[in-house]
Amino acid sequence: MKILKIGTALGSKKIKIQDVIKKNYQKIIKTTGISKVFHVTAKEDIISLATKASKKVLKREKNVDAIILITQTPKYNIPSNSFIIQKNLNIQKKCLVFDINQGCSGYIYGLKVAEGLLGSKEINKVLLITTDNYSRYCKKLNVKLLFSDCATATLLVRSKNKFKYNFFSDGNNYNYLCQENDNYSKEINNNSLNMNGNKLFHFSLNEVSNLINELLKENNLEKKKLDFILLHQASDIINKNLINKIEFEKNKFLSNYKKFGNTVSSTIPLLISENFKKLKNKRILLCGFGVGLSVSACYYEFK
Repeated sequence: MKILKIGTALGSKKIKIQDVIKKNYQKIIKTTGISKVFHVTAKEDIISLATKASKKVLKREKNVDAIILITQTPKYNIPSNSFIIQKNLNIQKKCLVFDINQGCSGYIYGLKVAEGLLGSKEINKVLLITTDNYSRYCKKLNVKLLFSDCATATLLVRSKNKFKYNFFSDGNNYNYLCQENDNYSKEINNNSLNMNGNKLFHFSLNEVSNLINELLKENNLEKKKLDFILLHQASDIINKNLINKIEFEKNKFLSNYKKFGNTVSSTIPLLISENFKKLKNKRILLCGFGVGLSVSACYYEFK
């Protein structure tokens, strides 16, 4: 499977942390590494962002065989949001279209599913979309100052190049990052997101490094032969501690959370898009982690 192109779209409302927190905002920025976040306007939502990102990679292309949409903040439960995006893009009707509810690990989940689809004769081109607007849940400051609304669209085609994957899931601790009330109790605009930062920090520090080491060992991959590592862009405190624990050369880690904040399932494709030329013909490792609780990792030789 080959990553052909990636398009991106951010919420249009830029929010500076210092405008939200008047006092001691420097301390918060130093801890998170995030000085601004991007939220959707009243005229934007996950579908409009996803449509915008997708148009950047498709242009006049209509012959997409499958659309996979990764989101945890759907505008509609019925129908799947991907059908509306298919309509907006005027994609051919002979197309496999579906949503996947997944968060910070979602992009790698989507790659795994897309690679399976491209293994069949009927599927030649897959549009993998990530899109979330956590801002609708961001009533509390500890999440409001972290998360940005964003969409990415990755065009994937069949090739002989294979990804190597590893996954870890811990539903026992789902409540470390979850919505306050279920969907039967309150609608999205009256709900909020609860986050236990300390628990998430320890989960990330332990399980991410374990999964990466397992992936390398199971596939006989040497650390020194990797060119770049692209981690989920959680925050400065989590990522810097992870980098120290994983024990790779620090110049191999790419980051952009200082520019965009935490964009959930879009962090990794957003990072790839920013460094597309730099990553060409390189051996890279991708790792998403967070809500679920979940960790996903994959190795890819970027052609």
